Amino acid sequence: MDFMSTTEPPSTLALGANSLIYSLHQSYRKLMIVRVDLLMREEHQIMTSIFDIHEYRARLWNNRRSKPSIFEHCLGWIWGLEWTKECGYHLHCLFAFNGREVQQDIWYGNQIGNYWINVITKGKGCYRNCNQYKDSYHHLGIGKVHINDQEKLANLLQYVIPYLAKDDQLIRQAIHSDGLALARNVQHIRTFGYSNNLSL
Repeated sequence: MDFMSTTEPPSTLALGANSLIYSLHQSYRKLMIVRVDLLMREEHQIMTSIFDIHEYRARLWNNRRSKPSIFEHCLGWIWGLEWTKECGYHLHCLFAFNGREVQQDIWYGNQIGNYWINVITKGKGCYRNCNQYKDSYHHLGIGKVHINDQEKLANLLQYVIPYLAKDDQLIRQAIHSDGLALARNVQHIRTFGYSNNLSL
């Protein structure tokens, strides 16, 4: 996997992730985009450091081969890390599936969320399946995205992905605080990334 560094401007990061979507659409006319927000339960938020959340994130992606019932048709993913006072560290994730093989986006979102809870965080996590509420989004860019659906594709590239790639001072402050508290180097901590095109 090659992940872009956060030393690049956010707009550049979003463009790089957009290139993944364009690349996938060269091989697959239909993509199923599943967005899941992966969080920690309230009682575990204060004890979850930036290093913990990054370990969980890496484990989720690296272990996907052991869960083919969920990830067999996953072609790539995009993730953004955020910190808020209410939720602590949490991940906004987009999973791109082969739309010919994957039909039930809500089911896949729930499966990813439950995998996060039960396997990755060992009961410490929780999740929000955004596809379950996709009809409420003004700029809908998740669910089934056909290459000819210019509006939904534009929403994905212009609204959904840039939201994940946005620069946020709060996350930077939280990471800096963790580095000081744990006496660890946080200079190269990423807050946004995306996979290669796994179909190549």
